[in-house]
Amino acid sequence: MAKLGQREFPELPLDESVELARRIHEDLGGEVRRDGLAIVLGMSPTGGAFGARVSALRMWGLASGRSLISLTDLGVQIANCYDAYREVDLMRSLATSVPLFNEIYQKIGGSSVDQSVLAVTLQEITGAEMDEVARRVAMIERIFGGIKDLLGSDSEDVADRSGQQPSITDLQKSEDLPSGWIEFRYDDGSLRMRETVENLDVLIGTIETRRDRLIDERLTDNP
Repeated sequence: MAKLGQREFPELPLDESVELARRIHEDLGGEVRRDGLAIVLGMSPTGGAFGARVSALRMWGLASGRSLISLTDLGVQIANCYDAYREVDLMRSLATSVPLFNEIYQKIGGSSVDQSVLAVTLQEITGAEMDEVARRVAMIERIFGGIKDLLGSDSEDVADRSGQQPSITDLQKSEDLPSGWIEFRYDDGSLRMRETVENLDVLIGTIETRRDRLIDERLTDNP
């Protein structure tokens, strides 16, 4: 982990940390020794880059432990999540795990600010010297930028709490469908899935099946 003044923060963005948690869950059963994870990632177990990844997992609330790294309940939940709406809720919970980012949000909200404004804000929050802030501000700006839309937005749920879900048009306007997800809606159902080769094959198969059915219906109606 990195520090600014006495405030700690992860050096790996939330989305990249989530992907690492998914890999631990899918390939390693949700628990792995530190040196074993280093081997899987092709990294030195004593290297700074590897240490930053492990620390980020802990700081985001995705994993616990040092010599033995185990996914937390939230880590397991998001690794098992295949619903875009639920994933947003989980990402919001994880995004609030780092006090420094919550304090930044309280100061500047989710708006974009000049890096110099962010630097002054960080100095006010942490009490660190400006030369120390200057070394960290670009990293903090990048990582905070990846989660700021998730902070302070509990009232703007992706799925209406009455059980109704927004249309895909509404999702596109509000940008609430997470990056890397696709949705295909039709009269009698819908598909929401991660955009992977395997899932795209499923979608293509679904479309082809529906196409064949429409052709059969047309032939039946017009013999």
